Amino acid sequence: MHTPKADIQMGRFNFMDQYNEFRNRSGRVPDYYVDKYRKTYWRVDEYIRRSENYIQSQGFFYLPTLEFPWYKGCMPLMSSYQIRVHYGRHHRAYVEKLNQLIEGTPLYGMPLDELIVKSAGDSQLKGVYSNAAQHYNHSFFWKCIQPYGSNIPPDLSAAVSAQYGSVEKFEKQFITAAQNLFGSGWVYWVYDKKAGAFDIVSYGNAGCPLTNYEYTPLLCVDVWEHAYYIDYENKRPEYLSKYFGVVDWQWAERHWKRATDQEYHEMKFW
Repeated sequence: MHTPKADIQMGRFNFMDQYNEFRNRSGRVPDYYVDKYRKTYWRVDEYIRRSENYIQSQGFFYLPTLEFPWYKGCMPLMSSYQIRVHYGRHHRAYVEKLNQLIEGTPLYGMPLDELIVKSAGDSQLKGVYSNAAQHYNHSFFWKCIQPYGSNIPPDLSAAVSAQYGSVEKFEKQFITAAQNLFGSGWVYWVYDKKAGAFDIVSYGNAGCPLTNYEYTPLLCVDVWEHAYYIDYENKRPEYLSKYFGVVDWQWAERHWKRATDQEYHEMKFW
């Protein structure tokens, strides 16, 4: 649902609705006092909420809602300021540009995955592809992480160990691929349905796995400098060394089980 622009500009929000939303998103228990929320959290939560609502009012695509409170960071990988710049500025810029490029064209209203496939390789739609792919890549990345991560489920752990020898060996291969990627880009862990195996794939700049129908993305890491420069400056290895400390393995398992027909999970998340 799109929030009317007038409501955003005038600031007409129901305080208790926003408080309840804060509780749900932050994991605060029900007896967390409204007064304390009003004094300590409401202003910072309002900042990102207004940003999300504003984007939703501007065009067909909009920023996804984060699964964790951004102002606490995603520790130990990212500080709150790093997320504020990465999500609130860089990701937002891709969404705004994408909406501008498709406005008034036959591409308007097309689902993001279809838009990426249609624009890939078309020199006249290079700008559309780059911004659409970056929107997808970032949206997927935010779903892959959560503060302090999670334990890998037994079924996925067994499958990873069968192919890579152990989960630790897979993590090392994944991090090595990200460290060795020249320049900016993305590294994805995918399930290749044709080969019936996992694969680690590197993409330069705005590359995206949706252009290969055989790939089902499971995890990804952003190795553009804007993903880590505030917290780590130019120390990419230090940034990557903390990645698996925030990985949401349940997210990866859901997509793996969908790719292998063990379970069905809707993939759309943008």
